[in-house]
Amino acid sequence: MKHFNRDFQKVNEPFGAGRGSFRLLFDFSIMISCLKDDLKNYKILDFGTGTSWIAEWLNRMGYEVVAFDINMDLSRICQRRVACDKRLNPNLIHFQCGDGHEMPFKTSTFAHICCFDSLHHMHDYHKVLSEFYRVLIPGGRAIFVEPGAKHSTSKETIEFIKKCKKDDPTWIERDVVLEEIYQISQKCGFSQMIIRPSLLPDLREYDFHTWQKFREGDQILEAGYLNWLKAFNYDSRIVFYLDKGQTKIKVNLITPV
Repeated sequence: MKHFNRDFQKVNEPFGAGRGSFRLLFDFSIMISCLKDDLKNYKILDFGTGTSWIAEWLNRMGYEVVAFDINMDLSRICQRRVACDKRLNPNLIHFQCGDGHEMPFKTSTFAHICCFDSLHHMHDYHKVLSEFYRVLIPGGRAIFVEPGAKHSTSKETIEFIKKCKKDDPTWIERDVVLEEIYQISQKCGFSQMIIRPSLLPDLREYDFHTWQKFREGDQILEAGYLNWLKAFNYDSRIVFYLDKGQTKIKVNLITPV
């Protein structure tokens, strides 16, 4: 029974995992806003799928999704998600185990890669982004929702490592610095990096009179908002995508994994 309850909690994620639901929903909405509508009929890779909630929601949207993770045990969680909800299409959701530094997929397999809080666990960013570039189709896009440049030194991360590192000595928590990722992505062949700065819904609030002053051009309020926006979207949380330019390489349509 304990084993079942633990599995159920994972299947119920993101809402049963003790994390802020508004933040997960908000970040996911920004992520899917980066999907390219003209590539709807191609597969998506959910990189570092964890409990597969991203894969499940993309499946609900009609995409064919490959949930990819180094932990083979998570395949059971992915299967339970499908079994728990008949609205999911089992023919359009798959699990594949492997290491993100050398993925077991053919070149030009995916139109999108969704990387939600996974890149910062990778040991070698260059190898991972090289693989992303390889498995994306020409014109494909890798979309990232990640912690930022101060992640490894944040209080939350330090407490998490103290609690969980003993259970998995290989687990790492790295910073994601936009300048570094941009330079690596250029070396790997990506044509551009686009950043989507935003603030989570609970970070800024104004009473009516202060809001009116803000709208009327109060320079102190404007500067405060802009500084908060820049700091948050660099140090704490970043959403960006990398585009693979169009080439003459033949594109692979959807094929079973």
